[in-house]
Amino acid sequence: MKNFYVTYKFKNAKDRSEFLREVKPYAQISRQEEGCVRYDYYYPAESDLELMLWEQWETAGCQEEHMRRPHFAKIGELKEKYEAETELMTEETV
Repeated sequence: MKNFYVTYKFKNAKDRSEFLREVKPYAQISRQEEGCVRYDYYYPAESDLELMLWEQWETAGCQEEHMRRPHFAKIGELKEKYEAETELMTEETV
């Protein structure tokens, strides 16, 4: 399995809340994609300016296909709209 851990950093808590509200429908679509095991957003306990995403895919190819879908582009547009910076970590598990 391939795990992706994305940390979004926002300028203020309102932007974080609005981003999450707008991104939820795209997360739901992502969860229905072939090979998607997990696609969940989390609030870090100690930060009002961050949002975390844990993506888990059966294979790297499934995640690559996800990146070619129209809703993935929409998520990128939201990231720009709210000026979110991102940090990505990946992990491969058996």
